Amino acid sequence: MKFIFIMIFILFSCNELNQSNQDNSNEQDSSNLVEDFFAYNISNQVAFYFFNNVIIEGIPIDTTDWVAAFKNNICVGSQQWNCSSNACEIPIYGQYSLNQETQGYMLSGELPSFQIYDSSEDLYYVAIPSSQIPWQDGIYPTIDSLVVQ
Repeated sequence: MKFIFIMIFILFSCNELNQSNQDNSNEQDSSNLVEDFFAYNISNQVAFYFFNNVIIEGIPIDTTDWVAAFKNNICVGSQQWNCSSNACEIPIYGQYSLNQETQGYMLSGELPSFQIYDSSEDLYYVAIPSSQIPWQDGIYPTIDSLVVQ
């Protein structure tokens, strides 16, 4: 009889632990998905694009949101927007012939596209820069705004 009681106790305890772990993993899934979707490889070819304002439907993004640059469907740079100055930057990496992990990254003269992850809404948006500046290794352009309409 003690054996049955112990087995029932263990089964219910494991179920509660499993449920608790699932609840914790669901909280982390959202941030892990963002980091996975906005993951990129570092290259020695890089440009830093600075933005004075990043706005979703008239509201500035906050420190829990993310901004990413893409070439087609390849993320070529991203950053959580936890900056303390007026202009914040995003590194945008280019293709480097000696690093196969950067195949398909930016080449001189190409235009990056941008996406914003809004953590409060758990949504991804396509964002439009106020100026289109072609990518080139080593540049540091400042763009007035990156906007989701």
